[in-house]
Amino acid sequence: MKGQKEGISVIICCYNSAERLPKTLEHMFAQKLSDGVLMEVIVVDNASKDSTAKVAQDLWDMQEELPQVTFQVVPETEPGLSYAREKGMDTASYEYLLFCDDDNWFNEEYVQRTYTFLKENKEYGAVGGNGKAACEVTPPSWFEKFSSIYALGCRNDGDVTNVYGAGMGVRKSLIKGYKTQLSDRKGNSLASGGDSEWCMQVRKQGYKIRQVCDNTFFHFIPKERLTNSYLYRMAKGRGETKAQLTLLKYNNSAWATGLGYRFRTDAKILWKALGTGNRVSITYTWYTITSYWKSLLKK
Repeated sequence: MKGQKEGISVIICCYNSAERLPKTLEHMFAQKLSDGVLMEVIVVDNASKDSTAKVAQDLWDMQEELPQVTFQVVPETEPGLSYAREKGMDTASYEYLLFCDDDNWFNEEYVQRTYTFLKENKEYGAVGGNGKAACEVTPPSWFEKFSSIYALGCRNDGDVTNVYGAGMGVRKSLIKGYKTQLSDRKGNSLASGGDSEWCMQVRKQGYKIRQVCDNTFFHFIPKERLTNSYLYRMAKGRGETKAQLTLLKYNNSAWATGLGYRFRTDAKILWKALGTGNRVSITYTWYTITSYWKSLLKK
């Protein structure tokens, strides 16, 4: 945009992130930037109950001089990832935004490549990378099958309809002022979808979205997120998110979503899962479908 400084704003949303943040910031401060490209790092402390803000500031204060990098910690007292992202966006100085989760470890060229792609490809409004698992312990046998719900992998090395919020680069002018209707990971809920809402807004304005599979980052997954119980919580969150996005598409009218067709489709999905005889797959499918219908019929 005319008059904008040459740079990119990296937004790291945090909730009780004191233990996870050091490794994430270590990778962020090691980014290689081309001459003249500036990076600001914004850590959003989203109502944390630990020392997230202090840890972040202390880590920055210990850094050797990084002439192309600025840093700040800002608070957001309203719980919910969407609120934290909006706070970061409102704070950002640059047109290009890059969202980094508190457990994402970007490769040293990730930020520069995101910046360059958005600058050189004016028809694209958003771009994503490829998350790789960095598990604290050996993952369970079901992990690969369900890895996508951890925002891992590359859906398509090319044009896509949406990308994960983790590692998403986006033009601020396309989403600024749009208030997402999904609160995204509020409290103990694992429902998400704010990133999908943003992608919808990008497409509505005539822009394309790209995923770049060779621009990778690691997603650290602690042992407590590699249990069956956590997987089933994710299933419930996925069902709730799917219902919310469906209602958003149909102006919050459950009857307009095609209830009969959806019911028949879900019955087939459940029957297929039952046919596998795999308890994890059956339970995951059951929680996803029942959570979807509970959320949908509330409207």
